[in-house]
Amino acid sequence: MTVSLQVTNICKSFGSVTVIDNVSLSIDARVRHLIIGPNGAGKTTFFNLLTGQLQATSGRIEIDGHDITRASVCRRALQGLGRTFQIASLFQELSVWDNILIAASAPEVRERSGSEENERASKALAFSQLEEKKHYRVKALSYGEQRRLEIALALATAPRILLLDEPLAGLTNSERNLVASRITELSATTGVVLIEHDLKVALPLAQRLTVLHLGKIIADGTADVVMNDPTVRKIYLG
Repeated sequence: MTVSLQVTNICKSFGSVTVIDNVSLSIDARVRHLIIGPNGAGKTTFFNLLTGQLQATSGRIEIDGHDITRASVCRRALQGLGRTFQIASLFQELSVWDNILIAASAPEVRERSGSEENERASKALAFSQLEEKKHYRVKALSYGEQRRLEIALALATAPRILLLDEPLAGLTNSERNLVASRITELSATTGVVLIEHDLKVALPLAQRLTVLHLGKIIADGTADVVMNDPTVRKIYLG
């Protein structure tokens, strides 16, 4: 089933400061969608608006035609939105498996997904490629392994669209390549939208590229067209 997110004229202001300025964007789950922009462009704020961590000042957000603009984080998860963060949020004293199983057992996941929680958890563990460390405490994992585990936790909730906030940040070259390949595989069944600064690895992933700058979309399209846009080149190359 095709899933889509439709964002229409979304604005977010903090007092007199506008962070997201009248953004409209259609996100098709059939396409790996990369969102880039310099620091302060509003990328993470935009993700927070999509998933409900922040409420929009104005505008509308829909998933498959259903208005979720004022919906709670849990209600959006029920509609199939999953999310990772820049900083991993894991239970450090629990095992890898227990972390994944907790995510797979969330009430909103059980309500929406037809699969059993152990089945979802096992698929997520396989994605992480941490089967041999299934019973390790999370605090014993490397940083790269924890990043992979965080994506696995999001997958355990059986999302229809998964938002990845800098999934390659802080990884070694080999870890970046591994996560990038797993994201490509994942996109065959789950919509993937990602924010990333590592363009060398991220651009080849992108089937569609959107550039935010000062809270506005300045370019949108295929990667080759967008990266040759004069305004984009000026921002990134000076």
